[in-house]
Amino acid sequence: MTTATMLSVRETARRLGVHENTVRNWQKRGLIRAVRLPGSGYRRFSADDVERMRQEMLTQLAPADTGPVVEPRRPVRGRIVHGDDV
Repeated sequence: MTTATMLSVRETARRLGVHENTVRNWQKRGLIRAVRLPGSGYRRFSADDVERMRQEMLTQLAPADTGPVVEPRRPVRGRIVHGDDV
């Protein structure tokens, strides 16, 4: 494998939409394979393995049958701030 097809922990996490520590834990548990660079010990992941895992993750998502519940009769007044009780 060339270094162009190998991804760092950060890039792997970004492509999978998870935290970097999650990638490290998955590697320790054997869910994804890593190559350790000599000297530094940094992990590198195959782009093909990362894409395979991403596809597996996508197939496990529940289908979006329904959208958010909207109450059209409820009047909205003032400014809505994230975390306000509605």
